[in-house]
Amino acid sequence: MSAAGLTSSIAEIKGAKKVPSFCYMCPWTCPSEVYVKDGKIVYVKGLDGLPNFGSRCAKGAASFQVVEDPDRLKYPMKRISPKGTEPKFERISWDEAFTLIAEKLAEVKEKYGPETVVSLYHHDPNSVFLQILLTQLYGTPNFYGHTAGCEQARRMATLTVFGHVFPMLDFEDSRYIMLWGINPFEAIEALWENRALCNALGKGAKLVVVDPKFTQTAEHADEWIPIKPGTDGAMALAMCYTIIEENLYDKPFVDEWTSGFDEFSGHLKEKGYSPEWAEKITDVPADTIRRLARELSINKPAIVETFKGPGNYTNGADACRSIYLLNVLTGNIDGPGNHNHKDRAPVGPTVIIPEEAMAKPGKPPLHVAMGYPLAPDLPTGALPKAVIQGDPYPVKFLFLHSLNIVMSDPNTELIKEMFRKLDFAVTIDLFMSETALESDLVLPDASFYERAEIRQGLYKAPQAILCQPVVDPVGESKPMYEIVKGIARKMGYGEFFAYETWEDWAEVVVQGLPVSLEEFRKKGIWTGENRYYKFKENGFPTPSKKIEIWSKNFEENGLNPLPEFREHSVIPDDDYPLQLITSKLSMHSNILTQNNPYLMEIVGENWVEINPVDARKYGVEDGDMVVLESPHGSAVIRVRVIEGVKPGVACARHDHGFGRWSPYLSVGYGKGTHLNSLIDSQIDPVCGGNAYNERKVQIGRAHV
Repeated sequence: MSAAGLTSSIAEIKGAKKVPSFCYMCPWTCPSEVYVKDGKIVYVKGLDGLPNFGSRCAKGAASFQVVEDPDRLKYPMKRISPKGTEPKFERISWDEAFTLIAEKLAEVKEKYGPETVVSLYHHDPNSVFLQILLTQLYGTPNFYGHTAGCEQARRMATLTVFGHVFPMLDFEDSRYIMLWGINPFEAIEALWENRALCNALGKGAKLVVVDPKFTQTAEHADEWIPIKPGTDGAMALAMCYTIIEENLYDKPFVDEWTSGFDEFSGHLKEKGYSPEWAEKITDVPADTIRRLARELSINKPAIVETFKGPGNYTNGADACRSIYLLNVLTGNIDGPGNHNHKDRAPVGPTVIIPEEAMAKPGKPPLHVAMGYPLAPDLPTGALPKAVIQGDPYPVKFLFLHSLNIVMSDPNTELIKEMFRKLDFAVTIDLFMSETALESDLVLPDASFYERAEIRQGLYKAPQAILCQPVVDPVGESKPMYEIVKGIARKMGYGEFFAYETWEDWAEVVVQGLPVSLEEFRKKGIWTGENRYYKFKENGFPTPSKKIEIWSKNFEENGLNPLPEFREHSVIPDDDYPLQLITSKLSMHSNILTQNNPYLMEIVGENWVEINPVDARKYGVEDGDMVVLESPHGSAVIRVRVIEGVKPGVACARHDHGFGRWSPYLSVGYGKGTHLNSLIDSQIDPVCGGNAYNERKVQIGRAHV
């Protein structure tokens, strides 16, 4: 920036009001300071004085564009064209929208039952208002998040092994760190974890990255293990085999705090899960597997962590269980430098419904009826079957909040067909998204700078964070708590949503915090004491009160209680010789950022990466436009030829955020390539997660 430009920027910020808040450009909600002057956001930065460092990433720095985006939805819009034809909408009033929703909900409940209404949201705590309305008052058991399209396998593993929904990573004091298909330096999620990881590396911790791609995190590692895609569970089980066989496990910890060790030890031997066995499957030498197991065992404190990489296959659930058991066998649980099982902040519900007013669902939740009893979230890959075929029971009405499943879920054409079979679909979003185009009613949501939220902070200590409105909503957009209040009144439930301002419901939420709402608003955050080894007080929140190597939940539901290795479903062959996997871009998150002019100027398209060996074999060169073809479809995308991807693998960058086809998104429209049409509805049979990496493709130069 020039001196004149800097002077102008400082003058603009001078006199601005500072408001504590948080950023929601991605689900990690970093606490922020927002500077507002004359009703406009002039500057945003990380909140100072935090134990989680107060960092910001590029997405957060560009977040003010969400407010200024001219493509924002501004009014309720009702579809007036038949489904399956060119989408046309007309503006209606909020009163008309509320009346229409209430009438449709009453009609569906009368004809089919309340369980035929399903609601999906993307990690937004304000969706709890709709959850209370639909589940506690209307009577559907079917209110779900987006986890099937994210870390469903990881979450099932942490819930069934530890009883914890979302452990944190206490890198700061780690001496040995093994990251398995997780790329924090490029995915840019928990910034305090990234800072702690940098600090640990600066103090001499060893970092090992297991990934088919040489990621940005691998660039900073001491060792990169280019594993064959979909074989992570085999390597993890072989490391467990070595640790037990060589008596390297933490015997006092295992004896006192685990259930099923003897059975697991026998299981590993019976199955022959040795490093030599794993070498043939993973392409990782047996000596390397054995050495890594030894290093992990003798270097404490340590962390072994995974996320989407191993989980995005049809064998992902057991792969993640196996990876987490490496922490268990070595005793690296909930101590400094370990896998951290954080306490939750005492944050309460927004609205309290009396027991006598609560509805009682007549059917089991949809995920249970589908045959996924342990799924932590709805297997959305199976949702089209419920809508189109009525199996296991019909779904007639769909609510979507801040979620674009037409773009983000596999098998794009099937998802579109599903919307056309619904009786009614409501999308609540910032933009006229691809999912909104398939809906019957589209409602304009308020952005995180225009609404209030109170949620759990993603820090290792218990933490509550506050987002408070800093500017007026764009057009007639409304926050979720106002939308639900309007619907509830039309349905006859207005008495339960009687708040006049957001502060009214916020007073209810913060009752359990040791600070007043006024103090909470001034600071924007409350952080409690970080405690280690919490399991020593009351055990683990599992059926046995111990870490469950042998899972009682699995056993009770007719599943193998011990993790095993199964081949994943889609294996490359002569016709489709490349395994197509995915990875993120640091400038983009999910589907929110592709209409941001700042971020798109930095990274304006996605691409696919292949090894030079494969480039020569298939006659393509760096920078070419290529055709990727699978048994299910084809797509044109730019190729980058790099050494840092395993031969036989094609790595698509941010493959379900680009290639947007909604003409209402002027910046993102047509930029890059959407690749979910190349994949069938592959679902992990245990956890129900979308198996995005179950794709085999051929590649060739495009004629463009």
